[in-house]
Amino acid sequence: MLEHVDGSRPDPVDAPEPVVLGDRYRLDAVLGRGGMATVHRARDLLLDRDVAVKVFPPVHEDTDDLLRNRAEIRVLATLSHPGLVTLHDAGTVHHEDGSQQVYLVMELVDGPTLGERLREGALGVALTATIGRDVAEALAVVHAREIIHRDIKPANILLTDRSGGPTAKLADFGIARLAGATRLTMTGMTLGTMSYLSPEQATGSALGPPTDVYGLGLVLLECATGKAAFTGTAAEVAAARLTMSPTVPDQLDPRLGDLLARMTRMAPEDRPTAQEVADDLAAILASPADETLLLPVAAAGAGDTEQLAATRAVPRVEPPPADVPGGGRWARLRSPRALVVGAAVLLVGGVLLVAQLVTGDGAQQTPPAYPTVQGTLGESLTRLQESVEP
Repeated sequence: MLEHVDGSRPDPVDAPEPVVLGDRYRLDAVLGRGGMATVHRARDLLLDRDVAVKVFPPVHEDTDDLLRNRAEIRVLATLSHPGLVTLHDAGTVHHEDGSQQVYLVMELVDGPTLGERLREGALGVALTATIGRDVAEALAVVHAREIIHRDIKPANILLTDRSGGPTAKLADFGIARLAGATRLTMTGMTLGTMSYLSPEQATGSALGPPTDVYGLGLVLLECATGKAAFTGTAAEVAAARLTMSPTVPDQLDPRLGDLLARMTRMAPEDRPTAQEVADDLAAILASPADETLLLPVAAAGAGDTEQLAATRAVPRVEPPPADVPGGGRWARLRSPRALVVGAAVLLVGGVLLVAQLVTGDGAQQTPPAYPTVQGTLGESLTRLQESVEP
């Protein structure tokens, strides 16, 4: 029975004093509230740990709402994956008026929802791919059990930081159903969030795993661009699903853009599976795109050089290997050897340029004063200077 610590029976949502469910779970702050349930931060008094408790509104026996609540318990009880919120316990509160109130005790994810994170703006390719991979892997497990989530949206994706970096967890199976099973809703009733509905949801057609893939595609597109693909009134958003695919900007990473375009195709059979999405995103993370594309150096041809008169052959100075460990490009440039070689190249280039100018028109010009360099390098440059002077 739902009761205060003093034994009285309050409303679990509006109660001003602590509420204990099943003599074990003390409800604390409200984490989220929607039309179907309220989620509380709670304390497990038996195991002395923080949990999340999802409390559904009171409903009467044999209603669609009660069936849907019980269905969520059965769905979550069969699932176990790092990308899914873990179900710890479940219970029912029986009221004197004959109504029943279902509650779920779940893993508490300390972190924002993806929807809250998106208020700060678009995410980078790496974070978008990480979130997408985690959710797609979770969906692959769900779909293997012939379960469809049907409500993929930013508010149902929870973000948390682990030792290996940010991770995402898929939550809220409140409107999930078994593929091919009897629908738990009234005929013609559409469940899901309008901005992320698939074309088949908008038309009331048969749903399947591709429905979740489409929703995830819209979510990842919003992650990459910072704005929802479809906006407007409910009627406008629904009509857009039936006439057009979302626009994928050309500026996106080509691999990510191609994947999002395939995930949001109009025909369900043309979309990739959740596992294929997870594999493609994992490949993007394993081989991130370069910030800058370097053009290959063209091979020198017969007409690419000009013979300079009265010059000696100068040995080519080879660049240091590109894979010098521990320093990268800037460390190599800071080494003493690199500085000496760089100075030599600049001085030699200046000498050769002067020689070309002198011999180009045959006019006598006063040789310029060259900088004095001490040591072996200075002696070599002096001999080179003498060899090119007329």
